[in-house]
Amino acid sequence: MNFDIGYHVVARDALNQENMFDAEMSVVEFLRQVEQMGEIPYNVTVHGLDTYLQGAESPEELCSFINRIFSERVNFLLNKNPIVQFVVDDVEFWDEPVIPNDDGDINLNMIFQGSLEPEGPSWHYSRLNITS
Repeated sequence: MNFDIGYHVVARDALNQENMFDAEMSVVEFLRQVEQMGEIPYNVTVHGLDTYLQGAESPEELCSFINRIFSERVNFLLNKNPIVQFVVDDVEFWDEPVIPNDDGDINLNMIFQGSLEPEGPSWHYSRLNITS
């Protein structure tokens, strides 16, 4: 797999161990670092996006919250130019990329404003600037 600068949502099964980055963070820590304009490694594997969204009382509100962070900190992120892998248990693509959930699929384009595109089986990519 060749990862470009930006966001990658990849199913764990589609990713070989050698394709995962050495720097790893939880989704909560990653969002905290972005919001506070803290330290973000150039190549980072982020765990827990799926369980974070699935465990939310309102996944739609949480998606909007994450979208707001990415949108407000776009200049910070563009300065850092990270390659961010969100490793999830499963990501499906029907009309749009979704994380399966018992209460209804969670539409990932709510986070990435429709910029998430398929790159391969169970692998989706979005540029850092999700607002343009």
